[in-house]
Amino acid sequence: MSPTPQQKSPERGAADLAAPCRQYSWTPEVHDLYGDPEAILRKVDSLSMELTERRIFILLTESEGRAQVRFFEQVAGKKYAVSAWTGESLDGVGGALGDTILKNKGVNCVGEQVRGLLSAYLTDAPTTVPAPANARAAFAHTVRAHGEGTFTRATFALLC
Repeated sequence: MSPTPQQKSPERGAADLAAPCRQYSWTPEVHDLYGDPEAILRKVDSLSMELTERRIFILLTESEGRAQVRFFEQVAGKKYAVSAWTGESLDGVGGALGDTILKNKGVNCVGEQVRGLLSAYLTDAPTTVPAPANARAAFAHTVRAHGEGTFTRATFALLC
């Protein structure tokens, strides 16, 4: 049986992380959904993402000729800073995201590790928004921006 993050924290230095960050850095989630935007959003509605329990979560979307990154970070109470990027391609960022999480092994704050991965994309000042009511409220606008009927991939990373 594998030790829990709390059992391993003295060895790993994870004791420095806040309890929720330690828990979620050990158990991040990544969901890849494909289809047109409305099909993706119907799938999102069936997932229990509990976004307001996370300090950091991201959305990567990509379709032919269009890619977007949205990085959400809780900044004060029920407010999130949202950093955004739009371009033509993510150039393998989805795979690098998985590699970053796997290499981290729950040791450090996984949200901070992914921020480092995305730092080249997130150069503009973030916008502060209220905590989303649900995943659809957080992500629908970005997913729909790819256009009705456009085959799209949406990657939802629930980090710390």
